Amino acid sequence: MSQLILNAIGDIDKDITLVTDPDLTVGADQVLVAIEAAVINPVDLMIAAGTYGFQAKPPFALGTEGVGRVTAAGASVDQALVGRRVVILPNYEQGTWADQVVVAARNVVPVTDEGDPEQLAMVAINPLTAHLMLTEYVDLQPGDWIGQNLGSSAVGQYALALAKRAGLKVLSVVRSEEAADRLRRQGAGLVVVDGNDLAERIKAELGGQQLKLVLDGAGDATVGALGSALEFEGTVVSYSSVTGQPVPVGRRDSLYRQLKLRGIWIVNWLQNSTPEQIASTYGELAELVAQGVLRAEVEASYPVAEYRKALDHHRRGGRTGKIVFKP
Repeated sequence: MSQLILNAIGDIDKDITLVTDPDLTVGADQVLVAIEAAVINPVDLMIAAGTYGFQAKPPFALGTEGVGRVTAAGASVDQALVGRRVVILPNYEQGTWADQVVVAARNVVPVTDEGDPEQLAMVAINPLTAHLMLTEYVDLQPGDWIGQNLGSSAVGQYALALAKRAGLKVLSVVRSEEAADRLRRQGAGLVVVDGNDLAERIKAELGGQQLKLVLDGAGDATVGALGSALEFEGTVVSYSSVTGQPVPVGRRDSLYRQLKLRGIWIVNWLQNSTPEQIASTYGELAELVAQGVLRAEVEASYPVAEYRKALDHHRRGGRTGKIVFKP
């Protein structure tokens, strides 16, 4: 059995260790989960580098997302969990880059036995982020327009699928013609490639319609361009920033049209939701994954022992799909 442990903050390539005999003792309120699939999320590398909102204390078990089967349960845990497929909550209390992992029973959610484990392993963060952005901030109705940057990203594609299911219209900004063509073939609605005169081109595509909500994962000038097409008192929800910069909404838009800027961090939702809410939400999203409504491309999978190849592949330029650890 193997597990990846971070021994120091700074350089994951130097500070990561493959432990081949981890302690798998199951406490009274814990379960043992045999991992079926675990995803490399950009958050994992940010944690290792010390650049994320959560600060890890080494030695730290790496891996934020994962799905697996419960193979043992402690004396205080409902034994009906044994044999169930579960999603592990992304609250940084355990690592998923492992063959098996001991997890507090409160940190697992039973999900459907149907569906591809690689796809279900991604339920914990990106689909949930997309779902919450579309449901928690603005009262959207069928026919309403939303805009997003990073339209070809995993979050962008999940948001597109959920929006279409809810009868919403979507304008996506992407970085290249290749990404735009790929989204259009998927029936993505309006797609605009970043570049000169973006704000004007967005407004031209909308043909006089206005956005009610903007989803931002880039933290770059595309936010301001999308914001210029928002309705009065429209909302921008930021879920990440690939630039690391503050969200650049134009001053005239923020002052005169009173645009609202909100942020979302899954950890806050996990801490402020009831176990019933968490179980219900993840259960519904997992069903949509099993039905094929929600999916993201997987480019390659590796056993945990080949973690260096997996990390190198994750950081490779031109990658279009996720990298997954599988037994």
